[in-house]
Amino acid sequence: MTTHPDELAGRVLSTTQHPWRFALLVMLALELVLLVCLGAARLFLPNVPLIALDLPILLLNAIFAALLLTRLGWWRAAGFRALQRPRDLILLALPVALLIVPALVVGVDVPPFGKALALLVVTLLIAFQEEAIFRGVILHGLAPLGTLHAVLGSALLFGVIHANSLLVGRDPAFVAVQVIGSILGGVGSAALRLRFGSIWPLIALHTLNDFIQFSASQGLAVEQASPVLLIAKLGISSLMALYGFFLLRGTEMRMWPVSAQSAAAP
Repeated sequence: MTTHPDELAGRVLSTTQHPWRFALLVMLALELVLLVCLGAARLFLPNVPLIALDLPILLLNAIFAALLLTRLGWWRAAGFRALQRPRDLILLALPVALLIVPALVVGVDVPPFGKALALLVVTLLIAFQEEAIFRGVILHGLAPLGTLHAVLGSALLFGVIHANSLLVGRDPAFVAVQVIGSILGGVGSAALRLRFGSIWPLIALHTLNDFIQFSASQGLAVEQASPVLLIAKLGISSLMALYGFFLLRGTEMRMWPVSAQSAAAP
């Protein structure tokens, strides 16, 4: 059954009239995916460690993000389009330096090829689903609130969702830093997303960040994070927040036109 373009445009307009309700419903859907997966694992796979559910949950979240973007017709609005000004990539110089320089100083070991390849696939999946949802769907959905409110709102929700790591057995200290760091880093990421007009550079940056982080912690579990890793994460995230506020100067939040034509074409 095909949705009429006018009906789809009306649905998109309805979400923008209640930005916070829309954003919280998206968060609720993510929580339901997680809780259903954890509940099913407890019931049918009691001997499987919960941390092993990371990949299935990531896949489900990625599918959810793709379905939501398709249903709303927001692929282009969420930033899945070509970079309009390639010279803007220079804005990634500072974030990339903030990730690579500390890694070189601390001496993060690159995993063996097979493990590195698997880690790259997982971090790409993490980056796609988190950027699509938070710097794509939620940031765009909060746009009617204004630039600063949309950026701060998406960053806050991005941090809150990371508290779920406690449910799969990650180190509480690491999770606390992860929540705070994600809020701070989310400000910088959202600002970059607005400056680029494209989400692809953010997916690449997010992948690099997680690849370095998980390489430093020797895997995804992070049962006990080192103090150096926690301090580095907070420091980098704080600098990213400051960088984000700097980039937001004079940056306007432009809504993608909500019309029958734009809503119908992903």
